[in-house]
Amino acid sequence: MTEVILQVYPTLGDEAAMAAQRPIGRNNDAYQKMLAGLIEVCQAADDLGYWGITHVEHHMHTEGMEISPAPLMLNVHLGHYTKRLRHGQLGLVLPAHDPLRLAEEIAIADHMLQGRLFVGMARGYQARWQNILGQRFGVTSTASDQSDADQRNRLLFSENFAIMKKAWTEDLLTYDGPTYKIPFPTTGIENWPPAKTITGKYGVPGEVDENGTVKGVGIVPKPYTSPHPQLFQAFGASPGTLRWCGEENVTPTILMGSLTKLRALMEIYQEGAASRGRHPGFGEGIGVCRTFYVFPNGTPQDEVDAKIRRSVELYEEPVWRGWYEQFGFMEGSRLDDEEGPVPKPGEHLADRLINSGLLIGGTVDQVKQQIDAFLTDLPIEYFVWLFHWGMIPRDEGLRMLELFGEKIMPEFGMTGAPATVAGS
Repeated sequence: MTEVILQVYPTLGDEAAMAAQRPIGRNNDAYQKMLAGLIEVCQAADDLGYWGITHVEHHMHTEGMEISPAPLMLNVHLGHYTKRLRHGQLGLVLPAHDPLRLAEEIAIADHMLQGRLFVGMARGYQARWQNILGQRFGVTSTASDQSDADQRNRLLFSENFAIMKKAWTEDLLTYDGPTYKIPFPTTGIENWPPAKTITGKYGVPGEVDENGTVKGVGIVPKPYTSPHPQLFQAFGASPGTLRWCGEENVTPTILMGSLTKLRALMEIYQEGAASRGRHPGFGEGIGVCRTFYVFPNGTPQDEVDAKIRRSVELYEEPVWRGWYEQFGFMEGSRLDDEEGPVPKPGEHLADRLINSGLLIGGTVDQVKQQIDAFLTDLPIEYFVWLFHWGMIPRDEGLRMLELFGEKIMPEFGMTGAPATVAGS
């Protein structure tokens, strides 16, 4: 069954507001208005049956487009206003965090949301903030170019991921890796003062030895969800990433238009899963990113076309051309066997997004037909809707969510059923 996740950048305003209130990212009134708007969109998504909503982790965005330096805090805050909607991130940039601290914070957020948390992970691509916050870890942003910096980033991502999973699932945690040791030093932390009076009596068996040396630790609390919240990977589109997701039972969210390329990546995911003894069905555990624009049935075709074009110019251009293209993400719109730059010189962004398949738009019936054709070919588990709330005006955005939620999602069994959690 396919479900819908809203990917919402906490944006403080459109380009006119960004220019008038520069730097809007440090404007408290704009931030408070954004928080109120996020509550409203979450409540609407909750009522309409969307599966989840997610935000990014990015720091220092004075421009106001991605004001989300602490997405777990947003998850917990917004979760208090919803009943069944799941809250997550796409994603937490693992190399920029201490893995044990992050594992603890995720576990606490999972308890506060009572299992309605999902966890997205990323390696990080924005040098402006990651090079600063990662300096103590000796890690920078990466362009997946196999450079020394890229290899260091990949090492910390993989190691932090492994440590976090062990922290969530093992009562007594020890680890001896290339960059991280538990305990430190690995021979033990000597002369723990309450070893005999408290830890030796009530802590995890084996946490301290008879000499009062700490030999391992236990991360508390363990997650509310057993063994841990559902894991996602942010916007991957490389064969290596899809294989890793399959191996680790992590749901990829693929930013790719071509159905041919998507099929190949989904098959690689299956191969990775099979190498670890899992055999998901084709499309199971897969998320795909898309942008949707839906209008009422009966809207004249020329009006639909004009509205999509206008919407792309106002709400998509700042993100795709102003941001994504600058970091190479427009590659996801490359057509099969296409060479040269994308978009083509002079090509309208709406034409590129529609022709590549990244934008699904039209009347209710037209969008249904496009979704049906997509899912018949590629029966994925999640659509990740790149929904630029904050760029899109409030009433227009809510109306779009309502049309999609009431007229389209029921046709495909997209119910956003409440999470079933094994808490213990």
